[in-house]
Amino acid sequence: METFLVILFFLICLGSMTTTLVAIIQILTNEVNGSKGMWIIISMIGIIGPILYLSKGRKLIVKK
Repeated sequence: METFLVILFFLICLGSMTTTLVAIIQILTNEVNGSKGMWIIISMIGIIGPILYLSKGRKLIVKK
């Protein structure tokens, strides 16, 4: 059971880091309504940052 929890925790952290890196790349390469720095900092906050970026931040990217 402990091994399962460790693997689950590792996968959650890995997914969070991957989402954070993708979010930062998208923020830097696209126009954003609002402050780019603010969204980069928000996306770097542990596990909650990527969730906030995916739920609210992606809507702020201006599509050309």
